Amino acid sequence: MSLKRKPPEGNVRRVVSTGLNIRGVITNKAGRLVQFESSAQRALLLLLERDQGVRDFASQPETFEYVDDCGESHAYVPDFIVWRYDGGIEIHEVTSSERLLRRSNLQCKEAVERICQKRGWHYIMHSEKTLPQQTEVANLFALFRYRLNMYANEVVTDAVQERLGHMMPTLLRELMADITSRVELQEKIVYTTLCHLLWCDEISTDFQTLFIVDGTFTPTALVWSTLSKEE
Repeated sequence: MSLKRKPPEGNVRRVVSTGLNIRGVITNKAGRLVQFESSAQRALLLLLERDQGVRDFASQPETFEYVDDCGESHAYVPDFIVWRYDGGIEIHEVTSSERLLRRSNLQCKEAVERICQKRGWHYIMHSEKTLPQQTEVANLFALFRYRLNMYANEVVTDAVQERLGHMMPTLLRELMADITSRVELQEKIVYTTLCHLLWCDEISTDFQTLFIVDGTFTPTALVWSTLSKEE
């Protein structure tokens, strides 16, 4: 979706183009339009969308004002606000590790932390060192379209959980073929259900290895039961 002249409802500003960054909007799990203005911010949005503890999140939610050590006034707009199901509220900021060390940014961070502390909120900083890297982001993007419950299929899910059980990891392609023959459904339905289960972390795989290319599972991609992983 292309950006309109006005920012999404509830945003105090539009995202801007520097000529080098990427920008856009997504519709999140709560149906809210959320802006991003860098690949790093977009990676964070994928994590927030996948986090089962996150109820809703928004971009550029408000303007924080503070005074630095020299007595100068500043206005700061955080990247995102996050509402959790447990009632927790978080402010998330995405920056580079190099910029984070600048004195002006450190003062801003301290000021915002104080504001959040007074409100009972948490302030969380992200950088390229803490956010997903290229391969993990590619995998998350491949699964993103299957996050909706419309891709859930109870018959396939039951067959997958029964097939995996506490077994060792198995090839995704083999699992898909086996389930397709068992439940007598189209392979496409089994594929989309597997992608939905992976997104919801009901089954697991290695996100540091590319496991989907051009809409198909790679030959070496493995999958295992989430219960097996935890145990």
